[in-house]
This record gives sequence, C-alpha cells and structure tokens, in this order.
Amino acid sequence: MRAEVQPAMEECLLYADPALYDRMFPAAAAASALFDEVRRGRLMASERFYLEEAQRSGGPVLELACGSGRLTIPIAGLGLNVTGVDLSATMLEAARAKAAAAGVRVEFIRGDMRSFDLRQRFATILIPGNSLVHLLSVQELKQCFQNVRRHLAAGGRLMFDISHPDLALLERDPTKRYPVFSWQDPERGTVSLEEITSYDAGTNVRDVRWFFSCEGKPDFKVFDYRLRFIFPDELLRILAETGFLVEERYGELTRAPFTATSPRQVCICSGAEASTG
Repeated sequence: MRAEVQPAMEECLLYADPALYDRMFPAAAAASALFDEVRRGRLMASERFYLEEAQRSGGPVLELACGSGRLTIPIAGLGLNVTGVDLSATMLEAARAKAAAAGVRVEFIRGDMRSFDLRQRFATILIPGNSLVHLLSVQELKQCFQNVRRHLAAGGRLMFDISHPDLALLERDPTKRYPVFSWQDPERGTVSLEEITSYDAGTNVRDVRWFFSCEGKPDFKVFDYRLRFIFPDELLRILAETGFLVEERYGELTRAPFTATSPRQVCICSGAEASTG
C-alpha cells in the first residue's frame, strides 16, 4: 500500500482523523483502552500535570496545538478562561463539538504556533504532548518561543513537554518495521501501530512512516510525517536566547527529576519581564 505523504505540518493526516487520534491519545478517563502501561500512565500523568499547573498559574490560559481538546476542555472545566489554538481545522471542529457536549466554554482559533497573533496576554501558556517537535528547524523553534513570549503576561509561565531523544531509536534499521503500540478500538477491535524511520544527523530530523493494522485489514492506513529531535542543551540554549528562564525541569510528567536517561523533557518557564512587542 502506498503511503500518504505529509506535505506540511498542518496537513499531517493523523490530524485529519480526530476519531483515530482520540483513540491513540485518549483523555485520562478512556486511557484503559491502551495496552501499553507506560503510555497509558503518561497520558494520565499529562492530564494531572497540566490541570494542576493551569490551576496554580491561573487564567487566562492558552494551549497551543490544542488538537481535539484533550486538555483544553478539562482545564475549562476548572472554571478557567481558556483559548485553544491549532493549525488543523478538522481537529478544531472536533474540539468545539466535544466542548459543547461537555458544557464548557473554550475559544478555539485556527493558527500557527510560529505566527499567531491574539492581541492578548496569558498567565499560562501550554504546548503539551510533543507538539514542538513538528518544528523542523532551530529558526522555527525560535519563532514559536518568541511568539509565545509576546503573548505571555508579566509573571506568566510557559510549560511544555517533549521527548528526550533516545539514541537507540536513531540507530534503527531504516528498512525494518518496529512496533509502536496498540489499543482496543470500539469499531476495529485491536489496532496495532508499526513504524519505519530514518534519521538525518545533520538536521536532527526523523522521517517516519506509520502503518495501522487491525484484524482482516493490514495496513488500513499508512502515512509519512517528519519530526525533529530537540536535544537538552539545544533546548536550554534556545529558551535562554528567546528570553525564557527555566524554573523547573522534569524527566517525566510525574515530576520525576530530569536525568540523562529520562524519557521526557518537561519544562516550566518564565520570562524576565513581559515583552512589549
């Protein structure tokens, strides 16, 4: 089966299928459908972490790459003023429907995290769930952080989590398929995800092809996408260059300390003072 190719970040085919996305990355209440205990625990910890931090920092809250509202909607349920921004019109349509069903008010806006302009400042800005690795160059990452800085209120905080690059993944055979994870789908039964990957050490960009299969339908969906590994030293340097101070850094969303073997880079950042740009 020929893979569908992702021509641009906003056109990633995973985000064109919110139902599939929500089954892969469910809300904490539905995480039991995932067979991978580590992945299930991370999703539950993610919801706890971001809800706790949003409540601690207060509103208004801005979530970038909010997707179908997995975190935005429960944050709104805390009574906080919340805005969600995402590039995918399809994901935003799903998010609006879910927010209406939950009886909460969220302003969902289509925008690019590198260039959005809301003409508002926020006490809390979230970029959860590896969203930053869709930015494929240092320049794009700086554009995002600079734009976040312009939208951060005095005393406000930016928080995000991304993967901590696993060198073993970079050494994989680019011709071999590797299992990623599987889950129980109410329509398809057990769905498994496999991938083949290649890595460019010059750009830190990883090309990925995902294969989705279920009983009787091997490779029912296949598509390509790209992401960029962001190593810890580079991340800290770019944050400093764009005016952020890292207040707290964890190695997992459970708030475990960051070490050389941590699976995540979880950062809570502040700015020295609000930008006037």
